[in-house]
Amino acid sequence: MIRSSRPAARLLLLSALVALSGCAGTHVSKFEYDPRAHQVNVPASGEGCYDACVLLAVDAARTRDIAGKVLAALDATVTESSDSGLKAQRNRHIGVFVGSGGEVLGVTWKVVDPGRTFVTATTKTGFVGGAGQKAWSCEVVAKMAELASK
Repeated sequence: MIRSSRPAARLLLLSALVALSGCAGTHVSKFEYDPRAHQVNVPASGEGCYDACVLLAVDAARTRDIAGKVLAALDATVTESSDSGLKAQRNRHIGVFVGSGGEVLGVTWKVVDPGRTFVTATTKTGFVGGAGQKAWSCEVVAKMAELASK
């Protein structure tokens, strides 16, 4: 434990720790588009389904629409929106012993040609993470592929 008799030094140390921990919630997928590796509407996922991707045969506007519908169906509220992605938080539910929800879902897309869009989905769980929370990325891309093929 770090001890200091000066309150200003303690405040500075605490501020630095908070600032450094803020980077932990950044949504970055390990998946990148590779035309040889990705087939249309065939999802791929990382370990534990915290990271997943899919190549959709739709344009960016349709991709945005599909992402919004999938997030709403998963009981998530969009908190950030841009031309290349959505960020949402699943609504919290309180159960008898364990609450669920609170996961932060990130969906980003990149147009690879006018009729195809590469999508990545990431899930971030809370600090305690395990209790009542789960990874949703595989479900997000699977549902997006399903809606894109209709």
